[in-house]
Amino acid sequence: MKDRKVNIIAIQERYLDIITKQIKEVLGDTINVHPITVKDLQSDTVEYGDIVVISSSQIKGLITQLIPKDCPCIVAKRDINFMNTKELLNLPPNQEILVVNDNKINAKETVQSLRETIFEHNYIAYTPEDHIPQSINYIVTPGERHLLPRGLTNVIDIGPRLLDISTFEKIVHLLDINYPMSQIVKRYFKACVSLSGRNKEEIQSNKDIRNVAQYYFDDIISVSELMKKAVERAKRYAKDSHAIHIHIEGEPGTGKSMFAQAIHNYSTNAERSFISINCSSSDFTIEKLLFGSEEGGEISYGLFELAENGTVCIEEIGELPLSIQKQLYHVLEKGKFLRLSGNELLPLQCRVITTNSKSCKELVEKELFRHDLYNLLTKYSLKIPALSERKEDLLPLIHNVKKRIKRNNIEFTNEVITFFEEYNWDNNVKHLYNVITYLAFLNGDHIGIESLPFHLRSNYNQQKFNVFEVNNKVNKIIVEIEKHGFLDENIKILNAFYEGKKERVSYGRKALKVHLEKKGLILSEQQLRMRLEVLQDLGLIIVRQGRAGSTISRQGEEFLREFYKTGINV
Repeated sequence: MKDRKVNIIAIQERYLDIITKQIKEVLGDTINVHPITVKDLQSDTVEYGDIVVISSSQIKGLITQLIPKDCPCIVAKRDINFMNTKELLNLPPNQEILVVNDNKINAKETVQSLRETIFEHNYIAYTPEDHIPQSINYIVTPGERHLLPRGLTNVIDIGPRLLDISTFEKIVHLLDINYPMSQIVKRYFKACVSLSGRNKEEIQSNKDIRNVAQYYFDDIISVSELMKKAVERAKRYAKDSHAIHIHIEGEPGTGKSMFAQAIHNYSTNAERSFISINCSSSDFTIEKLLFGSEEGGEISYGLFELAENGTVCIEEIGELPLSIQKQLYHVLEKGKFLRLSGNELLPLQCRVITTNSKSCKELVEKELFRHDLYNLLTKYSLKIPALSERKEDLLPLIHNVKKRIKRNNIEFTNEVITFFEEYNWDNNVKHLYNVITYLAFLNGDHIGIESLPFHLRSNYNQQKFNVFEVNNKVNKIIVEIEKHGFLDENIKILNAFYEGKKERVSYGRKALKVHLEKKGLILSEQQLRMRLEVLQDLGLIIVRQGRAGSTISRQGEEFLREFYKTGINV
């Protein structure tokens, strides 16, 4: 009965995790659920006869190009999780409520859902281009707190929107599932309760255990030297028969899982199983999942046995309880393990790759990670650089996303590319991929700053404000200079000092006068002295007595650099 596979496809991994859990809660005993992000979708991912559920009509055009022609495709309809609306329901009627979501379409859909049910209030869909009404009493957001305009209070987070009941009706009808609709409705509300009252940022992906490594080293973008070195080291470990346990560290979104899969596929046991488990999973006890058990006289095989000379990848090992860390240390050191309630030592016949987003060394110092396990893991360790450390890879990564989703025609303005290069990508490559994928499904092929998601535009505007502050400071200095003399003369004096500093040469007033005359600037001694006094008072030069001579200050260098950026002609 469970041989029917339903592929769930969404842009954002965070949302994909949530609706996958919802579908499993409702129909998990009748279907196999296969979650896929758009960036991971290939032309052979979905098989003939599968069912496809996509999270938005915006991505339908792309999805239909990458799935079998006659494959049934359902566009999901989303609705708010009313289990999270108690705070909203308790408000006095006729409140003015601003609704904040990740784009205009979703904000309007959320407003529509609220108007249809909690009709006692007036809802306004937020767009960053519009002024926020002065009369707003509350702000409602479906799990998008990071997008809220600054300075707003009285926020009600109703959690991410879920698939509505009509989407499940379509799935049930399409698969001809023999359950009465009343039973589906009960399960639907059970799922809503299960997914309510939790910070969805903290919901971890309880991924199905897969035994296939999808990525290869050719899939890893490595133009930068740091990334090239990481790939070279990973390849050496993959071929080293002594490297039976490998540890990979890197910030969230840097590609640790991709490296683990590439190592497996580059090894001599590439044809064997690759099994991954996240230590933050709470659906099963990690201990039983890793080691297996013989409880009640029944044997339950763990991952170390199921891998069958392949690879077990233990993600976020820092989340393991210290007691299990101790067991894992002895397993890796001795190469043998016991099933729970078992008394026969079994040989460890697989490679173990561990990953962690935090520094295990720092966790050791905080006594959250065993020192002996840390020493064992660091023998063959690998650090994946953050995107901020490998900016040379940015444009190739963007090109790679465009190629994957078949949108090579979209172009980004120079302003957008410059902003991307200066932006601190908190979730690294994963964040970049999600943003580019989002932008690829907007109308038009020309992407400017105005097309960026809310949170990026907010960051861009802050950067512009910082630039304005710098320009404002430059303008104030220019005004002070022009009060006492000609701007062009002072700029030439600063340039002379700057060029001299690069050559390790400083100038006394007489030597400077001669140097300037060679450059075509004729000043009397009194005029030059006045110019130097003004520049010194503004902190732009350092005047030293005697033969030491004078030179430009750091503040003077900064002023000169920003002055030329303004494009003022002198």
